[in-house]
Amino acid sequence: MMGVELRIMAQSWLILELGASQIWVGAATGLRVVPALAIGLFAGVMVDRLGGRSVLIFERLLLLLLAVVTAAVVVAGVVNLWQIVVLSIVSSAVLAIGMPAGQTLVMNYLPKESLQAGNSLNMVGASLARAVGPLAGGFLIAGFGLGSPFLALIGLYALSVYFTYRLPRSERSKPSGTSALREISDGLKYIKSNPVLFRVMLIAFSVILSAAMVPIIPVYARDRFDVGETGFGIMLAAWAVGQGASALWIASKKPWERKAPPILISTVLFVVADITFALSTNFPLTLASLALVGAAIPVWASSTITLLQTQSDPKMIGRVMSVFTLSLQSMMFGWFLGAWIGTIIGNAQMIIIGTLIYLVVNFGLIFSSRDLRRL
Repeated sequence: MMGVELRIMAQSWLILELGASQIWVGAATGLRVVPALAIGLFAGVMVDRLGGRSVLIFERLLLLLLAVVTAAVVVAGVVNLWQIVVLSIVSSAVLAIGMPAGQTLVMNYLPKESLQAGNSLNMVGASLARAVGPLAGGFLIAGFGLGSPFLALIGLYALSVYFTYRLPRSERSKPSGTSALREISDGLKYIKSNPVLFRVMLIAFSVILSAAMVPIIPVYARDRFDVGETGFGIMLAAWAVGQGASALWIASKKPWERKAPPILISTVLFVVADITFALSTNFPLTLASLALVGAAIPVWASSTITLLQTQSDPKMIGRVMSVFTLSLQSMMFGWFLGAWIGTIIGNAQMIIIGTLIYLVVNFGLIFSSRDLRRL
């Protein structure tokens, strides 16, 4: 995860340094969702058939290879815009293979009553990565040039391969006599036939709206606050600190009996923080708003993920979580929309409108379902 965040930070700054606009910053991340949509569904079938550990090892070997290729073109000084966009899209496709595996392994290693804490601790890892990755990227670029973060990716992914290989074997392969396409179709039908799962999945995909502010962060760092690449890393680190603190707090508490109220509370917190970020011209206030954005995420995510895990048939969990991870990938499309729409109507206006629609969607889906409100 640190490698993922480091790559996103470094490629965003590299694109701006190459003279491209914020639309290309959004495109390099947003277009990643295109191959991920198809590959992510097949990844769910792979998890149900082979087990999460085997899928993760395969994914991380591919990420290591991509890191070597990316570092080679950047360090050699032959990098251009289309290479960065293509490599970003390919890396997202590879990440889509492993994301459902990571979610299902939480269920393999933990009892049901510990799922909420486990999902939160999973987010602690992501928040630490979001803090350390971009911050390290800012210092690496400032001290050693644009190629240094991409060299660091090689070491990070090599460690990732090693530690993934050391995960305990907790599942067996599950051969199937049906085709992968048929299993994908069965998984989608299963989600659609379950009203609660279907609504929770729609809530998950609402992150497309909330993610629209992400490509504006480097733009604000450069144009509004003039804090450079190090300040950009600090802004992302503030987000991560809020996320990590929130996730640790959740993990230390007893599981919430109901999951819908925390989703609603976190939605309100996110909206307040996002609008503050959109309008702020004070750098410390902006850092505080980003920290609050980060703090809202684990409350929303741990509740949503736990609902999906506990309401799903274990035989379908890989496919259910593969659709959920597509929602996480769809955030990148939200980044592209945010960058594009922001150039048309203004960044602050775009963030406010998208955030308010996000609020309406989450509250509407929960309050219109008695079964979901009770969970």
